[in-house]
Amino acid sequence: MPSDLTQSHGAPPAEAAQSFSAGWIVPSLLAVLIGGGGALLFHFLGMPAAFLTGSATAVVIALALRVPVNLPGPVRAGAFSVLGTVMGASISAEALRQLATAPFALIGLVLCIIGTTTASAVVLALVGRWDRLSALCGSIPGNLPLVLAVSMQGGARMDRVVMAQSTRLFILVALIPFAFGGSESGALSMGPAEFGVMDVLVTVALTVASVGVAYAARIPAPTLMGPLIAGATVSLTGVATVAIPEWLAAFSLVMLGTSVALRFRGVKRAGLIRMFLASLAAFVAAGAVALALAALFALILGRPMASVFLAYAPGGLDTMIALSFLLNFDVAFVALIHTARMIILSLTLPAIVALLARRWRNSGSTCD
Repeated sequence: MPSDLTQSHGAPPAEAAQSFSAGWIVPSLLAVLIGGGGALLFHFLGMPAAFLTGSATAVVIALALRVPVNLPGPVRAGAFSVLGTVMGASISAEALRQLATAPFALIGLVLCIIGTTTASAVVLALVGRWDRLSALCGSIPGNLPLVLAVSMQGGARMDRVVMAQSTRLFILVALIPFAFGGSESGALSMGPAEFGVMDVLVTVALTVASVGVAYAARIPAPTLMGPLIAGATVSLTGVATVAIPEWLAAFSLVMLGTSVALRFRGVKRAGLIRMFLASLAAFVAAGAVALALAALFALILGRPMASVFLAYAPGGLDTMIALSFLLNFDVAFVALIHTARMIILSLTLPAIVALLARRWRNSGSTCD
């Protein structure tokens, strides 16, 4: 399993530190320069969520041109932690009160997991002619490290799984800002109008400490969710000022976009176009189901459809929360629903995939 596919969602600190080696310097510098260049270009052109979408687009192009780009785990973990803190600080008391509708939203979440997975898997199996296990594993929304682990254990084609998962996430990052509008201009103000060096130091210390607590408490996606919870707690109670320099916020968004693009590093080049087209068709099917359910439950919950779609969208927890923040939607609601999805998948996915893989293996239809 490619290391860049696992560490973005929170490898333990000691494990992530192993990604530093003599060979990481040039690929990392290239990734930062290319991602930063794409972000600045999109920002100059006035594109929505430019630092996220621009960096992701530029790095995907670099990968297609076989430029050796990569990022060590600690850099990505640090970027996610910074974003978690500032996104948590944006959560208001009113947003928390509105979470009373969450039980109804969870019903929609379960329907969305089943519906998007089924729609995508059917398209991959029938249109792409993928084996059933690879089609299933490539269609499961979110919790990528777990999906990759159970896919490998079950014997799925990993190039297909990575292609389907990466294509879906990249398209969501590229299209959602344009579909729902918004820009990070203004959203990159990660602190009050006036703050001092001490405020920044306190925020950094809070971020580091919250990551350690999140790992100890086994919170899903600890490098993101630990700081998010801490930032929200500190901001709502007023015990300290959450402040991050804008340059650091922008850099963290560039690293997030770059990390999204780097998921394509695990895709084999053989049959690349055919796999991509199948993955694209599967995304359309899954996206249509998610959009329909989001429209329905937006009416039931009395929430903006865009906010509900971001909560139900078959993308990564870190990226969808970041998009909800950049586009000024309800971060608390989106974070809660995506965290719930990670927990649901963690509890059910290993057993389901193992059972189906064994059944399909016995019937001779696991991989082709």
